[in-house]
Amino acid sequence: MLNYHKNIKVLALSVSAAVLVSACATSGDGSEDIDDRYMQSQKGPDLQLPPGTSEINVQDGYRVPEGAVITEREPQGKAMSLEPPQLLLVAGDGVWEDTERAEPTVWIRGDAEQLISYIERFMQSQNLSYNEPANSLVETDWITDTEDNQVAERLGSYYVDGQRHKFRLSIVDKKPNEVALQAKHIANQRYQDEQWNSVATSQRVAKQFLNYFIGYYDSARTREARQRILQQAKVDFELGYDDQGSLALITERKFLAVWEQMPRVLTALNLSITDRDRSEQTYYFNVKEPDTGFWSLFSSDNEKVKVDLEPGDYQVKLSELASGGISMSFYGAEGDKLEDNVVTRIYPEFAAEFKRGKE
Repeated sequence: MLNYHKNIKVLALSVSAAVLVSACATSGDGSEDIDDRYMQSQKGPDLQLPPGTSEINVQDGYRVPEGAVITEREPQGKAMSLEPPQLLLVAGDGVWEDTERAEPTVWIRGDAEQLISYIERFMQSQNLSYNEPANSLVETDWITDTEDNQVAERLGSYYVDGQRHKFRLSIVDKKPNEVALQAKHIANQRYQDEQWNSVATSQRVAKQFLNYFIGYYDSARTREARQRILQQAKVDFELGYDDQGSLALITERKFLAVWEQMPRVLTALNLSITDRDRSEQTYYFNVKEPDTGFWSLFSSDNEKVKVDLEPGDYQVKLSELASGGISMSFYGAEGDKLEDNVVTRIYPEFAAEFKRGKE
């Protein structure tokens, strides 16, 4: 008897699984195609009372209301979509989602004019046609899934070929140093029966488009920040005079900007740093004797000293100028300043390396 019940349960599970698998399919328009034959199922037999039972005692708390009828017989499965929900992928500093608005909206730190400029650069980077910005909004022309760019290929519903869309990116609100950017899917068409047919627009697709812009915006801002850091690392020097009237390398940058770059510059010129003294604002370095023996045949040009200085120990000292900026002076091992002609000779290599900055 026990085995009989097990077989019945296994059979029921197998039938249920088969029904679920057959019921889930995807139609050509991306919606769920569900077998709705269950809607035509007939009424089953009346409940039969067990032998010896004359009535069923139903407590008030569980009484089924009389006259209850099904008021809606249309199958709901066909209106469902198998596509996952689309979230706004808010990334980077200064971007956050506004969940109170009906259309997909994000707040971005900055001003409206600057943001419109980023939107235009985004459109151009993706070869998207768009109108001239007006009233703090930009609208695209038709974007089709046949265009050769990442945005066009991945917009719209999954599993559907022949789509085209129009979008609007608009600034809908402002705060001090913040603007609200909203995306709207303003037109949607699918190519069927050899013609373009309008279909409903979608917040889901609007979020897709806004996500692509947010990704571009974050990447562009990251690149620009990196460029600013690299630019700040560059130091422009020219020949001039220190406050004692001696020939030196002169820059308008602050002490710390030059001091922090000194190790990189000396190393790049193949000068060996032997010591440094922050209190004296001085680095000590050495110019090695050139290899002239057998092993010199195997030395690389990249290992050779790149400034025209005699072998020996040297000092390079930074001093703050009364007029602002920094002077950089060179000394020999005993603390005597190098001759003007030597400073003039080594100036180009030092100036070029400082201007190159950290890569």
